[in-house]
Amino acid sequence: MGIKRENNYSDSWQPLATVVFFTIFLMGSIALNGQVFKTSNIKLYDFFNTFFIKEIPIEVSGLPNHMTENFGLEIVSFTIQHKRVSDLKIQLQSPDGTTVWVSNRNGGTTGENYINTQCRQYGKNGLINNAAAPFTGSFTPSGEFSFFTNNSNPNGTWKLLVEDLQKGEEGFLDSVVLHFGNHPAFIKQRKYCSFSDPNLCTAADKNGLLLPDLVIVPSFTKNQHQEFAYNDPMYPRQLKIAVAIANIGLGPLEVAPDSVLAGNCCNGDSIKNMDAKRFDLYQKIYSLHKNKITFGAKKTGTIYYEKMPGHHHFHVDDWIEMRLVKVVNGKRKLICKGNKVSYCLFTTGMLYEKDSSSIINKIQYGTNMSNYALGEYYACSLSKQGISVGGYDYYGMMYEGQYLQLPQGFKNGSYFLEIEIDPDKKYTESNKSNNTFRMPVTISKQQQ
Repeated sequence: MGIKRENNYSDSWQPLATVVFFTIFLMGSIALNGQVFKTSNIKLYDFFNTFFIKEIPIEVSGLPNHMTENFGLEIVSFTIQHKRVSDLKIQLQSPDGTTVWVSNRNGGTTGENYINTQCRQYGKNGLINNAAAPFTGSFTPSGEFSFFTNNSNPNGTWKLLVEDLQKGEEGFLDSVVLHFGNHPAFIKQRKYCSFSDPNLCTAADKNGLLLPDLVIVPSFTKNQHQEFAYNDPMYPRQLKIAVAIANIGLGPLEVAPDSVLAGNCCNGDSIKNMDAKRFDLYQKIYSLHKNKITFGAKKTGTIYYEKMPGHHHFHVDDWIEMRLVKVVNGKRKLICKGNKVSYCLFTTGMLYEKDSSSIINKIQYGTNMSNYALGEYYACSLSKQGISVGGYDYYGMMYEGQYLQLPQGFKNGSYFLEIEIDPDKKYTESNKSNNTFRMPVTISKQQQ
């Protein structure tokens, strides 16, 4: 299966005539020294039955040479015409190659269009993952825009990356606008605990362990699950489910192959061609002693290269298991369960105290957490994956594998949905008792 990447400097992969794009000069209306750059009128293509990325360049110039907490990317605004926006994975890439999700397969099965959609770090309309098409307003993006605030140079070619992941609909980008100013996205910390400066880090006890604590974020699953009827033409008898896994511990969850820890890995390009090859994983377990952070390693699971549409990166095997159960006379009865789902582990977003989605077990999490933002996991690489302290890893209900297949002749009624993190209990945490999330669901579309 080939990989196609298209940009608007070449028509190598363009089935139509050369795409026209315009770059608009800067404006000063967003913030002091704020500047705006725009590209418009871009054809978007349907799924090609292969991995294809439409690259839409936005030329940026005349800005300060470093993106810091005092200047950088503030807002991405865009309008896209598309009859089924859940087909689309939309990312933004900065000139240094940092790539962040803008919106990934949101909008459900019938949502149409993005109309005057704005994404910024703390959008007033909440997470775009939980919103409905056409997404008009200001939203928190699917990914973490603060990753751009990394002291890199904003001048150069930014790219909006658009992938169509399901055949049947084409689309059109009316415009995409990048807004730069004095209020960029950046991770605010109460205490700046980091590996390079551990003086403000906190350990649990005299042993100094900095362990992760993984939990399901309830709001994502409660707001994003959908049952499809027994005769649905696309998803018969499926219960699709979104899952976000947060780390509320004192240390990051971090994994790497043994060859990384030995210092002799990795050639990613050659590894991608090793079909079905599994690499043994080790979990880094961090400790804090005398203001110094060290780590040990424990063998855990395996990792492999996932070629499914929308992925093409490395996945940790058997990361979650989803189940449907019935409680009869106080006894739990397993009705069905899905295959253990593999995830790429990285910090999609951060828990934030002003976000209702960051409430877990009636506790509001955010920047007041000890060791908040410790650990940096920006991508699904082989050499390092993980979830930062206070971060979460999100998989939407339209992603591959995010469903339960209900049995033929399944009866309507009241059930419980269970989602368990690390069902094989291979990874070390400070608390394993909170790894299973349960919520009631009503099944109503299965009986003929």
